[in-house]
Amino acid sequence: MIAANKPPRDSFKQRHHVAAFTVLEQFAQGLIHHARNHGGAITEEQIIKAIDGLREKEDLFDGAWAVLESDLESIKAREHAAVRHDPFGRLLVSRFEHLLEGDAAGTLEEGALSRDILQPFFKVIRMMVGMDMLQEIDREIHEIIEAHAEDEDELRNPSEYWDHLAKEPAVKLRINLVFARMALHFRDYDHRKKWLLQLVNDNLPSGEVHWHFTEAHCVRLLDALFGDVREILRVPEHSAELVAKMGSEDVATLREVMKSIDADIARHSAS
Repeated sequence: MIAANKPPRDSFKQRHHVAAFTVLEQFAQGLIHHARNHGGAITEEQIIKAIDGLREKEDLFDGAWAVLESDLESIKAREHAAVRHDPFGRLLVSRFEHLLEGDAAGTLEEGALSRDILQPFFKVIRMMVGMDMLQEIDREIHEIIEAHAEDEDELRNPSEYWDHLAKEPAVKLRINLVFARMALHFRDYDHRKKWLLQLVNDNLPSGEVHWHFTEAHCVRLLDALFGDVREILRVPEHSAELVAKMGSEDVATLREVMKSIDADIARHSAS
């Protein structure tokens, strides 16, 4: 039988691993059955028949689909409505909220980012950081909030105390790790920036107002997302803590990424 218990951790990858291998195991058992009845040999025709047999067992895929459906619903919730009711998502967006249309950023015509960017933003985060890390930090942040559940505590209601929550050292550390991991993907800065521009524009939701994510938008967004990482790298004791968590090679890469962003900001300011 095919082992369905690796990787050992209960995680996003583990759940999908188990679901997929449950289906594959059924297929393998069908082939084994055919082989035993035909002297240990299986023909191409018999393999096709085994696949057809699986198609008739609609309930076979119910368990696998339930796992996928649950995770897809979680993703949709974060992308569309969940930001203001989802502490982790809200904290991630808080890094560039000042760039979004309205309030200080002004209108789209004045260069603000459309709020339509939220959906592709979360897609980028998932692709660059990975669901395992995101789910782990999401859980840790909820644990931090629960630990401050007393009525007199300022963290008791994160929907009213976002600034305080974002400044909580344990929370800030976790958010910084997310963006540090994301920044590592910008080793080849120009190539990755072009990729980001394309991905965001390809995934903007359709609407009455057509908005385009430009290179100028992108540079300002990256500056905002990695601002705290840049500050950490400037303070020796803080950068030493980052080395302890990520390794000296990754931190050296982060320094080069920040130089590339700073140079890009300077180019756009001069133009």
